Amino acid sequence: MSLANKEDGKKWIQTSVAITCMIVGYVLISFFETLSEWFELESKVTNFVAISQAVSVLIAFAVFVYIMKTPKTANFLSEVYQEAVKVVWPDKNETVRHTIVIMIGVTIIGFLLGFFDLGASWLLSLIA
Repeated sequence: MSLANKEDGKKWIQTSVAITCMIVGYVLISFFETLSEWFELESKVTNFVAISQAVSVLIAFAVFVYIMKTPKTANFLSEVYQEAVKVVWPDKNETVRHTIVIMIGVTIIGFLLGFFDLGASWLLSLIA
């Protein structure tokens, strides 16, 4: 069962693009702070922090507008959403069962690799 339905598509797409653009803005602010430390820009440029934050927000907003206004990108995101709505998630029992099987399989493989490692170490100790 999917948490979203097909009618909510535009809202979900806009929200996810907005969140992504917020992350882009945060990364840009961090990038400008790092540049400021490397090149001591705060002492050379007045109001560097405010300027860098404003530029970061403007770039993030421009990316949001570009993504939402480009028909090719908007169509692609709409198709992605339509496919994501079709996903059927497993129920709790199936998830627990698969988790247990994976844990057992990883443990068995871990023991096998451990035994191979011990055997290789033993063989190398005979040679050395």
